[in-house]
Amino acid sequence: MEFAINHILINTKDMAAMILFFEQSLDLKNGPRPPFPFIGAWLWSKDAPIIHLVDTTPANQGDTSYLKSKEIAQRCGTGIIDHIAFGGKDYAALKARLKRHQLKFFERTVPLTREHQLFVDGPEGLRIEVQFQMNEIPKPE
Repeated sequence: MEFAINHILINTKDMAAMILFFEQSLDLKNGPRPPFPFIGAWLWSKDAPIIHLVDTTPANQGDTSYLKSKEIAQRCGTGIIDHIAFGGKDYAALKARLKRHQLKFFERTVPLTREHQLFVDGPEGLRIEVQFQMNEIPKPE
């Protein structure tokens, strides 16, 4: 059996800030979204939506029963997700992008596997990780 991430649904109380964060940090594009009966956004990478944002503010008067109970839909997160990890391909470009948008980040290298991790914190306590193979990381001068 094999799995791949289709998309990640994130409840948010600040839709604009969350969209801006993903646009600035990962260069995702706010794109087409099916006409769900609640406020939200789909953020696209190339030709696929990978992040589904759902507005959990009281102003979202849509039919949130689609997302289980209204109480669950209106709170932000479940406390289970610590971070979302993506595989990365261009370390230097991502690091430059984060600096250009003045987004704080930290890095570390996984022992044994030698995968290099870059973490960036977003709105509402969201943390994303982008992993790179060590051969993609420039050696310090």
